[in-house]
Amino acid sequence: MYLICLKIGFKRRFGIFTVKLFKNASFMSQEKKQVVKEEKNNNKVWIVVLAVVLLAVNGIQGFFNYKQNDEIKQQAVTIQEGNAQRDSLTTALTAKIEELKTISAQLAEAGGKNEALEAQIQELESIKVKLQKDANYYRSKYNSVQGEIANANKLKDEAEAKVAALNIQLTQKDSTLNIKNAEIVQKTQVISTLEEEKGALAQKVAIASVLKAENIKVISVSSKGKEKIDDAYKGKSLGQIKILFTVAENKIAPKNTKELFIRIVEPDGATITGSSNGEFKYNTQTLFYTTKTSILYNGLISPVTVSYTKEGAWKVGKHTIEVYCEGALIGTGTFVIS
Repeated sequence: MYLICLKIGFKRRFGIFTVKLFKNASFMSQEKKQVVKEEKNNNKVWIVVLAVVLLAVNGIQGFFNYKQNDEIKQQAVTIQEGNAQRDSLTTALTAKIEELKTISAQLAEAGGKNEALEAQIQELESIKVKLQKDANYYRSKYNSVQGEIANANKLKDEAEAKVAALNIQLTQKDSTLNIKNAEIVQKTQVISTLEEEKGALAQKVAIASVLKAENIKVISVSSKGKEKIDDAYKGKSLGQIKILFTVAENKIAPKNTKELFIRIVEPDGATITGSSNGEFKYNTQTLFYTTKTSILYNGLISPVTVSYTKEGAWKVGKHTIEVYCEGALIGTGTFVIS
């Protein structure tokens, strides 16, 4: 632009000079022609000088423009690299935070706690937020963040080591608990076996302690008090009867008063009852008895005699006598009415 202006100015000056020269041509002397020639040479020199100056100015301006563009490009590259590093650091922070949270969760699951680790997670999250808000924060805190990450790695390694140690302790505790549980199961089995044996023994004792009524017989007693032992009796002449039997020796049975219930069952299966009859329990049943008596049992053979007078006539046929004691049937006998 400077070169064009100088050229235009020079043309205007040179044109005016030419017009004046032609107007005075007839009057110009040889000396003046020499002056004009020297002035033309001087103008050429000025043109060359001005051209050099303009070229120099353009060169300097181009140099500074190139340098400025290079600096801008360099700054753009620096900013781009900074952004890339910041993004990379943000990604690294995010990964590290998730990793530390996983370790913290594992530590909590194992029953442990690391306050320093929790504080480090919060610190990294705070740094991450700052990095996301301010891109320039990376330039001043990059080394600090790297130090935090290094410290986080150290804490992570310590936490992992602690988790491993706690897992070992839990494994040992589980092993101890398994041993104790096995011992408890074994003791429970022993106790259960003892209970079963105790129950079986108690059952055996209960069975063995059941009394036995032996040699059950029926004696008829006439109105005159005459007694008769036989296997068959006439119903019309049979009034009062005596039921005789012995309670066998039993060393296991408790020595106390025993209540004996006697049932006389007729041929049709009905139990003879009367004014002195009542009920008693046999297993899960409630039975009627014909008569009852009590004895003081001392574990030795005990003879028993029970008198009974039937109200009404006897039925013809085979009658059964059943003796019960303490909920058990301890003996049976029969007699016949003809």
